Amino acid sequence: MTKCHPEYARKEKDFFKRKADELKRQKLDATGSFQEKRGNIVEASYIVAYLVAGKKKPHTIAEKLILPCAKEMVTLVLGAEAPQKLSDVSLSNNTIQRRIRDMSGDMKAQIIERIKTSPIFAIQVDESTDIAMACQLLVYCRYLFKGIIKEEFLCCQNLETSSTATDVMNAVSSFFDKYGLSWNNLVGITTNGAPAMLGSRSGFQAKVKSKAPKAVGVDCFIHREVLASKSLPSGLLTIFTGIDKVVNYVKTSALNTRLFQQLCHDMESEHSSLLFYASVRWLSAGRFLSRFFSLC
Repeated sequence: MTKCHPEYARKEKDFFKRKADELKRQKLDATGSFQEKRGNIVEASYIVAYLVAGKKKPHTIAEKLILPCAKEMVTLVLGAEAPQKLSDVSLSNNTIQRRIRDMSGDMKAQIIERIKTSPIFAIQVDESTDIAMACQLLVYCRYLFKGIIKEEFLCCQNLETSSTATDVMNAVSSFFDKYGLSWNNLVGITTNGAPAMLGSRSGFQAKVKSKAPKAVGVDCFIHREVLASKSLPSGLLTIFTGIDKVVNYVKTSALNTRLFQQLCHDMESEHSSLLFYASVRWLSAGRFLSRFFSLC
């Protein structure tokens, strides 16, 4: 593998399983050679998968909605024979899932290769618990590419149990080791202000600096803005608290929410709903106030 196909040496096991499945689906033509689908048909399948992933829609929407709509449109515009050409475009649930996985893996590989060629890079790390109570570690990266600073999403790692500094460090370190990223090129690390992240002895930033001596630790400025908002002047704090009570009164009752939406429709308002203020979400206070005043 390392001699004949060195570019595949670091590929995961799932990559080779997908290649084996694709080979099984190919057919032999009359000459005994493999007969592959035309490139434009495969490309069309990838484009649909890209749009489905971008809109965060279920994978089944491609086969159940997009393909029938496309056939109806080409029938009306191009004639009755045109839909037959679209039948060769594979848009099944498994195919869309496989296409999205392929594109995701390709994008990930490109970003990692760019980071490896960059002389320096920095990461931003934050862990958060989603609606399913699963703790997820998000890592973003900034690097140099052709003289331009690029910022990309790097990875999302699941923290199975606790979310201590050691757990976060193990997740990041395993990712670096798996894809061959150099700690020596890491020059910046940004986290929130939690003790697990900023602890001077056993915090995550301290553990990173032990492996990356050039790294400079930074506290995320958004978290500092949230802390600053908690010490507003008395006049602004009174207004903010009053708006918060109004929004909570509307949102905590289903009846009040429906009555408020009907009021907005009667007034021909651009919006018909309010946003909750949650202090644990970044910049939610600004969005919460903006929506309120736009309704006014």
